[in-house]
Amino acid sequence: VFVSRDEFATGLRDQVMLHADSVDGPIALYAEREMRHRLGVPHRLFKETSGKVKRAYGVGPAPVKATKAYQPEVGSEGIVAQLITDLCRAHPKRFLNHPGPDDIRKKRVRAFWVLTDFVGSGKRAHDYLSAAWKVRSVRSWKSYRFLQFGVLAYAMTQEGKDRINCHPCRPLTACVQPCPTIFSAFGRAKADACARLCERYDPVGSDSDSAQGNPALGYGSVGALLAFAHGAPNNTPRIFHKTSKQAKGWIPLFPSRVTAGLPISGFGRSLRPETISARLEALGNTVLAKSPAARGAPVEVKKRYLVLAALSRAHRGDDILAKPYSVAVLRAK
Repeated sequence: VFVSRDEFATGLRDQVMLHADSVDGPIALYAEREMRHRLGVPHRLFKETSGKVKRAYGVGPAPVKATKAYQPEVGSEGIVAQLITDLCRAHPKRFLNHPGPDDIRKKRVRAFWVLTDFVGSGKRAHDYLSAAWKVRSVRSWKSYRFLQFGVLAYAMTQEGKDRINCHPCRPLTACVQPCPTIFSAFGRAKADACARLCERYDPVGSDSDSAQGNPALGYGSVGALLAFAHGAPNNTPRIFHKTSKQAKGWIPLFPSRVTAGLPISGFGRSLRPETISARLEALGNTVLAKSPAARGAPVEVKKRYLVLAALSRAHRGDDILAKPYSVAVLRAK
């Protein structure tokens, strides 16, 4: 799945506005980023007083901050931070941009939301929530039901969603669309074959950094099949973004996970007739996909066929059917 910049921005913004209707008060928005940690435990998000009674104080975290001084890279948090800035400028009384404890108390914030483009393994979002949860004042606000938590993403895997849902702050989890993976887009036999192919042609090889959670199928063994116009997640199989050291001439689709060099026409989720036919086949409706009625039908009629085919498969067709326009459907309901 290729997601354009406009689809990403519009989809995530609509998702925020949709769920904001259920919050009675201002909402604090934070861009998910890698947190500094010690021995795997993230640092506190806010400062605390040194007395016997700990009280959070000061300003909020920087939306963009490199965890390594010698590697000052900016990831997708930069684009998400810009989106948050736009939301706060358009709705200054509704949203706050990375507020600290002082502003949370002063403005009586009622929701703490972490925004991101993609949730793969769920580790970064979980760590961000944990960094806030380490602050005693934050736990107190949650205990007295002053503050609710949430993680909103453009795309999210079921594994990542389950991991976030297990956090003690009991956050809301929502996304524009579920992320297709090798294991959700194909049947079991084909998924196993794809996994073996990724392992066989893994550019890094057996001496890889799999011990650090980055095997052939990507970080956390997610096997994500999604890329944004601003870059490909590290949860995609490594054959997509790493140059092989063993096989000369191996050219990955997204070298170093950079997608900026791809033609703009490659991004976007418009459903062409051949795309709809392919998705019908993926849903098991091969007869309908190849029938003259489907082939000669207008695109809008084919879309209805696709919806009906997905409904007949219950939840098994979510990844194949999902579109950025699902927010409009939720509003209608």
